[in-house]
Amino acid sequence: MNPTPPTPAPTVSLRERYARIADQSEEELATDLLALTPTHGGRDRAQLRHWAATALEFGRAMADSRTDTPTPPEPPITERERGGVSPHEILLAEYLHRGARSQVVVYGDALTFAQRVARAAGWSQDYTPDALRQAALAHEEAHRIMHGEPGRELRRRIDHTALRLGPLRLRGHVVGADEIAAHAYAHHRCSLRRSPLALTAAIAAALTHRNPHPPGPGPRTTPGDRP
Repeated sequence: MNPTPPTPAPTVSLRERYARIADQSEEELATDLLALTPTHGGRDRAQLRHWAATALEFGRAMADSRTDTPTPPEPPITERERGGVSPHEILLAEYLHRGARSQVVVYGDALTFAQRVARAAGWSQDYTPDALRQAALAHEEAHRIMHGEPGRELRRRIDHTALRLGPLRLRGHVVGADEIAAHAYAHHRCSLRRSPLALTAAIAAALTHRNPHPPGPGPRTTPGDRP
């Protein structure tokens, strides 16, 4: 007797994925971002949700205090037409931290790709070309600020124990927390109706749809921060 073959799982269209993303809260999107990070594989979702909520709150508070808190001098902005799009990665902008030679690089091809995804998802009014560029710059501004004391304060707020030896405890860095804080900062500072985390998730869905077998742990689809 031949066993009945398993029924294949229904294929979810890209449009359906966009709709699901649109229905998620910012906290759910942030938790998903952490859950997809290889470092956090197997972690309890309640723990990830707590870290995500803490990072979101921190990013919003950082945006609110932006005018009251001294920040490093703003680096020059370099515009590049290409360099932000690859089969498994979309890099809208990146903060290159190089002391006096620090700069923010904005990639035109990545902004165009993100705008196409926003249009396909029905979010064009939320992410106009100007709003998208300003959000990318604000995201990198957050990374620049977090290179100083705010970054250490975020780690204190999250309070993750990386190592414990008897009475000694080493506080660790939660991978992805600074990205979530930067997204929340950009969302709040640019007064966007829809969180940049939603667009990040939509871009990731679009890349997976086009290239279902990524070569590494997963696509990096958010504005980036490179040392």
